[in-house]
Amino acid sequence: MKKCLDLIILFFIISVCITRPAVAQTKEVSAPVDMRTLTGKVMVGYQGWFNCEGDGGKLGWKHWAQNRKKPFGPGNVTVDLWPDVSELDADERFATGFQHADGSMADVFSSANRKTVLRHFRWMRDYGIDGAFLQRFAAGLTSPVLHQNKDKVLSHVREGAKQSGRAYAVMYDLSGLKAGQVKWVRDDWSQLRDQRQVTDDATYLHHEGKPLVAVWGIGFSDNRPYSLGECFELVKWLKSSGCSVMVGVPSFWREGRRDAVNDPLLHEIIKAADVISPWTIGRYRSPDEAARHATRVWEPDQRWCQSAELDFLPVVFPGFSWHNLHGGKLDQIPRLRGEFFWSQITAANQAGCQMIYIAMFDEVDEGTAIFKCTNTPPTANGGKFTTYEGLPSDHYLKLAGRAGKLFKDKYVSKSPANKKTGHRLLIGYGEGLLELDEKNHTVWHYQNPEIELVYDAWKLENGNILFSHRFGVREVNTAKETVWDFKVAREKGKQEINSCQPLKGGKTLILDCGNQKLLEVNRQKKVTLSIDLPDGGKNPHNRYMQARKTPEGTYLISYRDKKKILELNADGDVVWQYALKDNDRPFTAIRLANGRTLVPNITSNRIIEIAPDGKTTWELNTKDDLGFQILYPVGVHVRKNGNLVVINSDYHYKKGINNDVQAFEINREKQVLWKLMKADLEKDGKVPVVERGTKMPSHHLLSIQVLGEPFELK
Repeated sequence: MKKCLDLIILFFIISVCITRPAVAQTKEVSAPVDMRTLTGKVMVGYQGWFNCEGDGGKLGWKHWAQNRKKPFGPGNVTVDLWPDVSELDADERFATGFQHADGSMADVFSSANRKTVLRHFRWMRDYGIDGAFLQRFAAGLTSPVLHQNKDKVLSHVREGAKQSGRAYAVMYDLSGLKAGQVKWVRDDWSQLRDQRQVTDDATYLHHEGKPLVAVWGIGFSDNRPYSLGECFELVKWLKSSGCSVMVGVPSFWREGRRDAVNDPLLHEIIKAADVISPWTIGRYRSPDEAARHATRVWEPDQRWCQSAELDFLPVVFPGFSWHNLHGGKLDQIPRLRGEFFWSQITAANQAGCQMIYIAMFDEVDEGTAIFKCTNTPPTANGGKFTTYEGLPSDHYLKLAGRAGKLFKDKYVSKSPANKKTGHRLLIGYGEGLLELDEKNHTVWHYQNPEIELVYDAWKLENGNILFSHRFGVREVNTAKETVWDFKVAREKGKQEINSCQPLKGGKTLILDCGNQKLLEVNRQKKVTLSIDLPDGGKNPHNRYMQARKTPEGTYLISYRDKKKILELNADGDVVWQYALKDNDRPFTAIRLANGRTLVPNITSNRIIEIAPDGKTTWELNTKDDLGFQILYPVGVHVRKNGNLVVINSDYHYKKGINNDVQAFEINREKQVLWKLMKADLEKDGKVPVVERGTKMPSHHLLSIQVLGEPFELK
């Protein structure tokens, strides 16, 4: 990043032998991000500082070239990693003077390009990264050209965070300011908050009930012209204006040595903040040194912070190299094929940290980037770059996603908003949708004359609701406005859509029972994949119930009348199948993290878990004494803790109107933890949930989603 290496660290590498972290070959499935707290988050730093000649910013090759006004090519370069631009569209790529081995000229990207920034945030979503701190360098705030470019990048980040459901927050970097200039931050934040209203964004990160603002560069011992007094005034002002404040400080802030000033005022500033984030780039150079740093520095730092009621955000980085920027050794702090990066993550986790900051997402200048970089940089005409050592270009994104799972397991928020227990539900029923709060009170209700048979429903990360109905798939916002609508011909008895599933990249998986096809459809309603399904029988209603795309990229189809589960690949070939009993009618099939498959069966009133070899490893049926009768276990959502949340539907069931238990949560030991009762639906005081046909309170529940739980387990 922009911070200097600790100059007193010796330039040596200690050889180590540790197990390289295994990384799945598929992207992480990203859970919805809680914007109310930093706790439990894996955040990245997003520089957003790269410009190209011709991008409209009038800044030349900023951060690509030593002299941004001259052509970017051999002899005029600052970066040590080369970005992988293979996924970028033509209008996102800018030609350089560097040449590949085949003679073609190499391209790079610009942070001023809207499509590229939105793409970066989609990567964060796809790999399970919670969000980004957008770096906003205070030293350029008085330059109209630089300020305009910063605002453009901020606008792209806001849009990217909204589209991808990621958190973002502003981080002011004080580097380069002179005495008396820290006040520029105060003026700029007032403009962002009051005029641009960034803190009103649903995706702006909050902490302790307030919008979070970061101030980096306080207390370093490299003779910075601005004073600690100026920094203290800024932190106090931000706090008084209703913000939570994170301060970026040196690694050895607590002891006041090495990279930190020895001044009591530094501790006073830190105590006035809410979160402290010590900078670690260059403070260790191997996995062993990282482990020692965690034990000797992070752990006592955390104890200090706990006594001062502060949150502690450690910084980890994948490696370091600034050969082209400052003439240092290429690959100065080796990545060791991910071992160095992962050693810091595990050390922070073992030290009890509850949040983490990755430096950086996009910094190729100093070789700390984790986004997609190429292993074949342009070196044919004199370029010299480091690589990802032959690893896939998304290897470090995958590791960051794995880190997110580690830290979410340790999630213990001090924010009252996150201390609640229980559940919040989205339910699809015969003619509409309900959202229920933790007390089973209806907080949102959707009905429409065109809608019937809502077998599948999802609340998306952007807050919209995606659901299937007899003649299509629709997405509505919380204001009940239709924002996306995929339809089939309205031929009752010939057409039926029984399921949908949100996929990465904004696509939707749709089960078209009438035409016996499985479709992937993009936002433009273009079918990007169509699989002809094996024949499911004459009646479209009974052919198939639901389809799910697995993390491995295969498709699970529940054949109702054929009484079997098929797993297909993208070519429609059967790769696994399971034949059910004669009295079974499968409603869905869910691939669990352990490789087994969960199958709720409606007519036999049972849920079974099946191993890949076909053995039944767990079963819930009418013989289990739950204190109520199991009816049709249709919609099921598996929680992260392994519990099942089950719809106990009385659709088509004799005397179903007398069914008291409409849904329930049960653990693996078959203990019922809570129940959704008939009375809960009938007590919707303001807007009774009534079916059009019967005029009776609706008990015909079909789909259930526990908000905040993994999409892939529904």
